[in-house]
Amino acid sequence: MKELNDILAKYQGLPLPVVGDALPALEKFAKLFFADCAEIYDIFTRVKDTERNPSGFSLVDAPILGLLVKISKIMREIVKYYDSGDANVIAYLERQAIEAAVVARYLLSATPETIESYRKCSFKDRLAAFEAAAEGFYATKAGKRLKASIADQFEAEGLNASSFELQKKQNWKVDGKSVRDMFAEIGMGDLYGSVYGFGSESIHASWGHSINFDLSRNTDGTYSALPIEMPADVRYVGPVLLFCNPAYVGWCKRIGLGRLVGVLNWIDQVNRQLFDAFDAVYQPMDG
Repeated sequence: MKELNDILAKYQGLPLPVVGDALPALEKFAKLFFADCAEIYDIFTRVKDTERNPSGFSLVDAPILGLLVKISKIMREIVKYYDSGDANVIAYLERQAIEAAVVARYLLSATPETIESYRKCSFKDRLAAFEAAAEGFYATKAGKRLKASIADQFEAEGLNASSFELQKKQNWKVDGKSVRDMFAEIGMGDLYGSVYGFGSESIHASWGHSINFDLSRNTDGTYSALPIEMPADVRYVGPVLLFCNPAYVGWCKRIGLGRLVGVLNWIDQVNRQLFDAFDAVYQPMDG
């Protein structure tokens, strides 16, 4: 736990953000804090109770762990692009982190059967490729290697082409639920549209995304290319933690590391203070 202790030691005697702090001081603190949050999340994916898990994690836990690892990696990238001032790329990354957090939180309270279904749903496209006729691409060496690789994945998890009848009936959705449904299940349904719906524009061929990030409107109503990157607002980062942090709290409790929850509660407290302090600075500008 030396890694964790070294991070937390930075904040001993360091004033935490409060309403009234100047913008440069808040931005300096935010860069340090968000980078450290990403590292703490990474650490929490690598620690375990050796009595409960002397080796690795079973297929009941591993799907959740995989999502938490994904979040920690994405958070690192979000911090990098915030530092370089690229709101466009942050929009791509935020949406992925939030989705991973919502699904992880849903799975943390799910039955082993639901977690198995989550795993099986990920094989939708692999199953289609596996069952495709040996012609065209699938008659090539690359296509044959792909089919063999999928067969190996099936074997590793004890699956075969007949293992997915329930998933087909549920339209390849976990418990038949959409991500919107999962937002509601974890008590954040009211945020779906503003946090995830708009964010989805960033990864689709969306006109809404284009007019916000990639085009500029001329005075005559025509549009021109906007090749420059849009500066990032630090307030993009704080709300991501609001979604992600509870997933790590649930994970620690699940695997017998409840003693670490205090660190995550500290992250939540500081993040909220930081958001309030930034909001106080930006409020007069926002009107």
